[in-house]
Amino acid sequence: MLKYSTRQDITVRKQSDKPTPKGSIASGAVWSILDNVAAQGITFVIFLVLARLLDPHLYGMLSVSILITQLFRTVIFESIATSIIRKHEPTDEDFNTAFLSCCIFAVPAFLIVFFSANILENMMHIQGLGDVIRGTSVIILVSGLSKVHEAWLTHRLLFRSLAIRSITSIGLGGIVGVYLAWKGMGITSLVMQQVVTSVVATITLWLATPWKPRLRFSMASFKESMRFSRHVALSGMTNFANQNSDIFFITYYLGSAAAGVYSAGKRIVNTLNTVMATALMRVSLPAFSRVKNQLDEFKSHYLNATFFTILLTAPAFIGLCYLSHDVTWLLLGQKWMESVPVMQIVSATGFIVSIGYYNHTVMFARDRPDWQSRLTLLYAVTNITVFFIFVRYGLVAMALSYSLRTLLLYPVSAWCALTLLNVTWKEYLAQIASPIIGSLVMCLGLFAMDSALGLKTGWEKLLLDIAAGAVIYGLYVLIFIPRHKLAIFSNAVAMVRNRKKPA
Repeated sequence: MLKYSTRQDITVRKQSDKPTPKGSIASGAVWSILDNVAAQGITFVIFLVLARLLDPHLYGMLSVSILITQLFRTVIFESIATSIIRKHEPTDEDFNTAFLSCCIFAVPAFLIVFFSANILENMMHIQGLGDVIRGTSVIILVSGLSKVHEAWLTHRLLFRSLAIRSITSIGLGGIVGVYLAWKGMGITSLVMQQVVTSVVATITLWLATPWKPRLRFSMASFKESMRFSRHVALSGMTNFANQNSDIFFITYYLGSAAAGVYSAGKRIVNTLNTVMATALMRVSLPAFSRVKNQLDEFKSHYLNATFFTILLTAPAFIGLCYLSHDVTWLLLGQKWMESVPVMQIVSATGFIVSIGYYNHTVMFARDRPDWQSRLTLLYAVTNITVFFIFVRYGLVAMALSYSLRTLLLYPVSAWCALTLLNVTWKEYLAQIASPIIGSLVMCLGLFAMDSALGLKTGWEKLLLDIAAGAVIYGLYVLIFIPRHKLAIFSNAVAMVRNRKKPA
């Protein structure tokens, strides 16, 4: 029986299992990074295997169907989860109400996608797309049952359970997908991979989460959540259009094969962003929320997080830009070589996307989701306009427009965060300039080495370039990065070690 609570019925109970402040952020960051490294590593290996077995146009079909599913997941579930995570101490009523809200909204969302599949197939002129959309629409229902469990663990920085969820679900889903592809089942293998991954993830989260939902619905909590979630949902919708409208336009105007090639070009870039940046962003929202009213400490956390992230991501993305031809030839094969220019162009600005996540997190933590909504609306409008103009000129033009838009509009995102934290541009640029310069120096060194040795595409060249790049960048960091900056790493490691010691 559903128990209904009014504002007067809400009991604000402290959670007995709140994480210990000292070391919890560092420990959460480590587990979050391990989660993403393992999950994305497994996903990428599975992609490499499937890319050898399947044609680009099948990946194009899957990309469109997943975009449709992801739109509803982002707008509905992510907004509700974010409204809970950003609270300092959410109550049981908040979590129960959020869970029931997700379940209620999931049903009509699933029905809309399922019954509009044929309409979307006719609109996109891709035979068989309707069946793919109907198959992946099940993910909407499954996700609604587990998103609040994920939010519960995220708020407590319990990323170990999330890591187990990711590794288990992605691994089993990948095994199913590869087996079916090997049996010649084509697009069915990709759909089943996604569905199995989602189902296993939900089961794992329910087993791993101590909190269990109850049929208790608080209208006060629901209204408060909706007031915040509407901004997050609008932001999520516009951010979704901002990030994925290029795939839609390419599929519509150039076909599913072109969409598959373009998606492959962005795949490694997105994987790196997920591994190196999203992991830290998952920790940053609850971490930033804990110091949201302590401006000086918040400012310090933000600047350190930005520096820590770009120190890792700048050499990775700029290095990938230089090595794109070798990486594509060796890992994906000849039939994917058209994706090389896309990978080169998109990866050149990938590190900007990685540090931009913190700007959005600051707006949420400082309770300015309206700024976030307006910003992502600006991004979406400019993206859709630019892509609509340039899609007819091919994949390279689309990639260029994507990267240039990212570069030119990033200062707007940064200004929002800097204004909310009273950070000057001089302070901010001091965090990001040196790693970018070091990454460019690394690429110049690699170019000089490859030219002098006359190396040709092959595993020897790729491995030598990676090793030499690490040495060049490492020397640059040791020589030019101030010692107090490098102390960020040692302090984080020390916090994790102290947390592991028995009290």
